[in-house]
Amino acid sequence: MLLISLANRGINLWCVETDYIGLAQGQAAYDTPAGTIDILNLIYTQPTRSTGTDSQTATSITTNLGASTLIKRVGIKVSSVTASGTLTLAHSTDNAAWTTIQTETKTDWATDTWYWFNLDPSVTDIYFKASFGAAVTFSEFYLASALYDLPLTIWNRDTWSVINNKTQQARPATNYYYEKLLTPRFTLWPVPNNNYDHVTLFRHRQVQDVGSLSQSLEIPQRWFDGIVWQLCATICFELDMVDPALIPNILTMAAQNLINAEQNETDGAPIMLQPGIGVYSR
Repeated sequence: MLLISLANRGINLWCVETDYIGLAQGQAAYDTPAGTIDILNLIYTQPTRSTGTDSQTATSITTNLGASTLIKRVGIKVSSVTASGTLTLAHSTDNAAWTTIQTETKTDWATDTWYWFNLDPSVTDIYFKASFGAAVTFSEFYLASALYDLPLTIWNRDTWSVINNKTQQARPATNYYYEKLLTPRFTLWPVPNNNYDHVTLFRHRQVQDVGSLSQSLEIPQRWFDGIVWQLCATICFELDMVDPALIPNILTMAAQNLINAEQNETDGAPIMLQPGIGVYSR
């Protein structure tokens, strides 16, 4: 409970993540990943596809681009898959010796859903392969050689509610409406008009899911003292053995150490202010 409540005090920089969410033509609203607290940035991404000759096996799909090509991001969509499994992305010069680029493990792979993976660093080669350890049928294997990013502007509820044509389709989307529901979601406008664009989501997530607690807490060392004192302040109201005379001192130490930790929670980047002052005119 203490770790969850940290998000109410501001951004925890170690909990800022980047996710890529595939879009679908005609679909405006999309759920954010589990544990999302807030959207920090939402970027509409238009990829440029490099095409080649595809071949599939029972567990993989391979694209022969014909010539060495720089690939920056990969997208897959499957029509059948095991919910739990590891996706392996690899590249090759001769379709014989393969080098693993990265692996992605999930427990909720779904059919007819786009999954996008950034290659960091980008890879230049002729053959690219996506594979699972179990039987799978790929319906799309997208190799993006270029990416065009457009930042999206958030709308408040008042602005969103008076948009007349909320189902208008176009490319790219320029705005979004964010709802902090039990599963937070965002709604794009205009609505995507194709199945290949996606959004790059920078999100603030909760520190640690209560269902996955272990012997090691997901907090950086600079927060250890602050967390220990906050825990002391919390349990001193739960345990009868605590001397009431010590509680004021514990609360003081807890508050001071929390302030010390929060003051260091900065990335050191300069603050940029862009005033938007306007007037009504006739």
